[in-house]
Amino acid sequence: MVLLDWFFIGLLSFAILCFLLLLFCLFYFFSIKKELRKKQWHKRPKNKMKRKKWLRARKSLEIRKKRYATKVFILFVVMFISAGSAFYARYYQLTNLTSEDAKIVVQGYLLTEDLKEKMITIKEGGSAEKVYPQFQEVSALLVSYGNRPVSGGLSTEGAKLLTRYYVSMKNVGLNLSTLSQTQLEQQETIDGYLKDVERINERQKAVFSYFKVNESALKQKN
Repeated sequence: MVLLDWFFIGLLSFAILCFLLLLFCLFYFFSIKKELRKKQWHKRPKNKMKRKKWLRARKSLEIRKKRYATKVFILFVVMFISAGSAFYARYYQLTNLTSEDAKIVVQGYLLTEDLKEKMITIKEGGSAEKVYPQFQEVSALLVSYGNRPVSGGLSTEGAKLLTRYYVSMKNVGLNLSTLSQTQLEQQETIDGYLKDVERINERQKAVFSYFKVNESALKQKN
């Protein structure tokens, strides 16, 4: 379990505890309120000694009533803040990448952009022999990134988008690893891989849109 999981469970448990204590305090608050409505607390005794005793008892009940009312208010506020913080933590976890997933998304973006540039260079007459070893390195990295499981705390939609993105990187990486230098020099091969990279980019954009990744910042890193 990641830190946000523990944060969510801890805050939610605390909110539930506050709710139970709130019910306990409400029970005593209304019990005292009901007690003060009885006739015996609205009619003062005529006897001086009994009247003093009656006043002390009534004042004690009123103090306890106010005390429980204060506790109810405090517990309600604390419960509301704890529950709100717990569900915000859960929402944040569902809609934001973990540090590991964010790292892979960034590296995947940089690798595919670099791969695209190299393929365009070859297509325009550049040397395939010069960049071929780099293609092998890129293919190994794409496969390793694609094999990584998606974090369990994400929403169903977020996990689905990220899984598709990882799978597309893995497939391109596997295909590149079997590519010979001779094949890399062929125009049809380059065109085919450029289309594969475009498919990765489409899934990449869907991931960026869902998780609100700043693509402009990544372009500056590239």
